[in-house]
Amino acid sequence: MANENEILRRVRETVGLDMTRSADFDVLSQAIKDKTKENLGVNTLKRLFGFKSDKVVPRHSTMDVIAQFLGSENYETLVKELGEDADISIFTPIDCIEVQDLERGTQVRVAYDPNRVFFLTYIGDFKFIVNEVEGSRNILKGDILTITQLAVGHRFVVAHVNRDGEDLGAYESAKFKGLKSVEIIS
Repeated sequence: MANENEILRRVRETVGLDMTRSADFDVLSQAIKDKTKENLGVNTLKRLFGFKSDKVVPRHSTMDVIAQFLGSENYETLVKELGEDADISIFTPIDCIEVQDLERGTQVRVAYDPNRVFFLTYIGDFKFIVNEVEGSRNILKGDILTITQLAVGHRFVVAHVNRDGEDLGAYESAKFKGLKSVEIIS
């Protein structure tokens, strides 16, 4: 394949399959488990190979397991081994906060155009309380937001906005350019 992702090419070569049939991903998942003692789900692998249409950026831990399967210590080491000219585009990490890994009390700053800034505190169970808001009339200080992903370049998607005990429904913004910055501030 022209311009094929080098990491995916090496995975195909290592497992000895073209990764064109659904059953190939079962075999690959087991091969990864056998070699690394780590589980990568069939659906995760299908996404990586474009077998599933939903576009999800792989987690860093997923990239590390793939690298180990290919004989490298971790993802960073594999990237260095491949060199600058290798196409590793789907494996390029993004500025992302893994919400499920946050500790309660972690403060986060989220910004997007035009001039929207939210200061949030994680309160557990994918929920954040809004401490401060700049430029938004829809999300207010004190709102509780249910958020599963915060990633630069992706939309700001809130599954539920809870205001004074009332569920106001979902909220979505930054639809065209995505989030401009996502950072942990304390």
